[in-house]
Amino acid sequence: MTAGTLARRTAKRVFLLAMLGGIFYLSHQPSLEVIPPFFQHQDKVLHAGIYFLLSVSMIVNRDLCRGYHPVPVIFTLGLIYAVSDEIHQSFVPGRDCSAGDLLADIVGLSIGLSVYLWYCRRHKKIG
Repeated sequence: MTAGTLARRTAKRVFLLAMLGGIFYLSHQPSLEVIPPFFQHQDKVLHAGIYFLLSVSMIVNRDLCRGYHPVPVIFTLGLIYAVSDEIHQSFVPGRDCSAGDLLADIVGLSIGLSVYLWYCRRHKKIG
């Protein structure tokens, strides 16, 4: 393995771990009133955006799927993480478990995977 290959692989893994750790950190905060509300349900858009980025971080690390098709693996693992994230929030004072947040997380994951599948089809690559 060359130094460049090792550096790229390390950067991809750090991206994934940063996304997972960042989501955990944000979920553990009693209040996220740092961002002023600009519109109703802004938090759902933020949830979808963060889980879109999580799906991207998982897609660039799809080599970890080792023989399995990455789309169902990434969706399943992302869904498990989203559910565990909502359960985690239920134990944090000032936070709660929300089906709406979970749905927004699923939408973000789905958009990321849809873009990936579109790209693969457009460039005739196997997903």
